[in-house]
Amino acid sequence: MTTATTDASRPPRRTTQVDAWLARHRSGFMADLMHLVSIDTRSPWEDRAFDWLGGYFTALGGQVSVEPRHPTLPEHPAANRNKHSALPASARANLHVRLPADADVPRVLFSAHLDVVPLAADFADGFRPRFSGDDVVGRGTADTKGNIVMLAAALRCVADLGLPLTRAVLLDLVVEEEIGGNGALSTILHGRDVAEVVVLEPTSLEVLHGHRGCLEFTARLGGRASHMGGDGVSAIDGAMEYIAALRKLEARLAAEAMADPDFAGYSRPMQINVGRIAGGEWHGSIPAQCSVGGAFGFHPKYSLDDVRGMLTELVTGLSDPWFNEHTEIRYEGIHNGAYIGDPYSAVATDLRRAGQTVTGRGRPPRAWSVSCDARLYHEYLGVPTVVFGAGQLAHAHSSDERLSVTEWSQGVATLVAFLTYGRETAR
Repeated sequence: MTTATTDASRPPRRTTQVDAWLARHRSGFMADLMHLVSIDTRSPWEDRAFDWLGGYFTALGGQVSVEPRHPTLPEHPAANRNKHSALPASARANLHVRLPADADVPRVLFSAHLDVVPLAADFADGFRPRFSGDDVVGRGTADTKGNIVMLAAALRCVADLGLPLTRAVLLDLVVEEEIGGNGALSTILHGRDVAEVVVLEPTSLEVLHGHRGCLEFTARLGGRASHMGGDGVSAIDGAMEYIAALRKLEARLAAEAMADPDFAGYSRPMQINVGRIAGGEWHGSIPAQCSVGGAFGFHPKYSLDDVRGMLTELVTGLSDPWFNEHTEIRYEGIHNGAYIGDPYSAVATDLRRAGQTVTGRGRPPRAWSVSCDARLYHEYLGVPTVVFGAGQLAHAHSSDERLSVTEWSQGVATLVAFLTYGRETAR
């Protein structure tokens, strides 16, 4: 066991060094970010960025390799069967980066996803990034290409300032996070010998030690068609009642979560989002079918099977018993489990302390009110895993996605602190 000591004078001095370094180099890294954002990496096109990123991290001294999808992934229970699953393994590869470090320091794995969500009609220029005041605007700036460049800047800063690393850095740049996490799962199946994991996401520099789960579902309610003056059963009426029941369930689960310190401070810590409704056949006919598609965010106390049971139970509670035998619920898409890790693990404690040194802000440890790849590392690697990064969740996926350069700079300084003097005890 190696013990690293710090004194009260070191953090301010190093923070000042980093600030001065950023003043000289920030514009170059912003140009890098804008280039990366300009590459359309919607799934399955993440590999469009491989050549540029491979050269980028090779220039930092990293050993970069392309790692194809693991051969056992399609059969894994946590895998997501999506429209890209039929592509060859080489087309669903990740980039893996190893940075040089001393052999006797613990290894931390950073994970960041390359895929971005589609552009909305009013964000057609999302792959043409631009500055707006202190912000860089473009698809992926917050979620999460800005954090990839943030880590690169921190590593370059450490090297330029000659600071000793107290953690060895590995980086996985993964595919398909937005549609279920197959990229991260593949890296885990290939094997990662690390002590801890930091998943880079837009958390406004908050260090989060867990997250809620998410299950996508489609309820297909079958009615009984007839003339509008007949005695049919309206599938649309059933769907409206089902949605109302979902809202009541959401309110109950949110209130339950708000009483948990791990989810304190969120106005909607658990959400049930109805994202799609389709039904009916003719204006003058009682509709024979209606489908309701959504995503169910749930507390870590519940399993995926628990959530499936809740969705089925809502059907049995509908006022017309007809729907008990004429409703099918399908689960095609995201099925992310939830997790709660140790808020006082070394990675969580050291990263929080580093952030407080840089920003002067701190808050009690908590988990995240959305889900990401972190649960996979927690469950299948069995090591302390946190979520951290620059960018505001409210800006992610939006028609005005943006990243504050000031916050990004604070994130760089936080990572420098974390990687150099942040650890009290290194194993």
